Amino acid sequence: MNAENRAVTLKASRLKLLPQAIVLVAFLLPFARLAISYGYALVRKDRVQLADLAILAIFTPIALLFVWLQARTLRRLARPDLLRVTTGCVELTFQGMRLYHSWSALGEPVLRRLNGKSAARSIVMPQRSGGKLVIAAEDYAHEPNDILVILKQAKAGFVTEPAQKPSNALYAFLAIPVSCITLGISIIGLVWIVFR
Repeated sequence: MNAENRAVTLKASRLKLLPQAIVLVAFLLPFARLAISYGYALVRKDRVQLADLAILAIFTPIALLFVWLQARTLRRLARPDLLRVTTGCVELTFQGMRLYHSWSALGEPVLRRLNGKSAARSIVMPQRSGGKLVIAAEDYAHEPNDILVILKQAKAGFVTEPAQKPSNALYAFLAIPVSCITLGISIIGLVWIVFR
């Protein structure tokens, strides 16, 4: 098979996205309960003050933000992101949208943290037309460094198969149980508040 016809397809790991989905539920539940109970209390009041509406205006958007983030995460769990790399292009399928970028329109790929608050690393490639192509490398089954090597090699004109997938034992035996404990604490707290 010629190098020009070869392609490497990398897939986001559902196991890495699962803790995120669980933790989002843990945060969504209390804010949704606060927004619903406070809205219900306001409906039953004879006279609503501006401060009451301000409090509801704080809780409701936060709850809706968590609903949106959870829907986005569940969609990514159902249809994981795909990264297809050839010597001619990078094709990224993200949330059902397919983005096609020719290597001639992309700069050199670089691995970096997008902000100081997150330890997650992303691969960033400047686009000649302006803007950047950002690949959430931490979400993929392969290590970000391995993905970076594949991209650099493809840009140089040859495609090689990635190294074996690394063990995801850290997610299976640490991240998922810890996120389940977080969800459990959230549920216990809500039950305690309801029956108090």
